[in-house]
This record gives sequence, C-alpha cells and structure tokens, in this order.
Amino acid sequence: MEENKEFNIDEALKRLEEINRKLAEEGISLSESLALYKEGVELSAKCKDNLDMIEKELIVLTPEEE
Repeated sequence: MEENKEFNIDEALKRLEEINRKLAEEGISLSESLALYKEGVELSAKCKDNLDMIEKELIVLTPEEE
C-alpha cells in the first residue's frame, strides 16, 4: 500500500487476507514469508489505530445515558 495515499481500512483488510493466503501456501521462501509477515504486522497496527480513532469519534458523538 502506498504511504501517501489516505488509509483505507477495507483495502487493508483485503490485503491482510491476501497475505494470510500467501503465507499458508507451500513452497514460499523464508525471505518472502518474512516480508509478508512484516507487512501484515504493519497493516494490522494501522487497522487497530484506525479503529481506535473511530471508536473515540463514536464516543464523542454518542450522548451519555443517565
């Protein structure tokens, strides 16, 4: 995924699925596995950060029940 492009969680989740499929394939090299794993960890962290931000926005927008 490009760094200068706005983060899109749907695209990131699709990419994580692709990475997971590739890592499950037989015959994948160690260096390719490591690169995919690293990309997956980075994407996972970005997804978590994005979801945390959305959760905070929802908390602000949701009125408290008394």
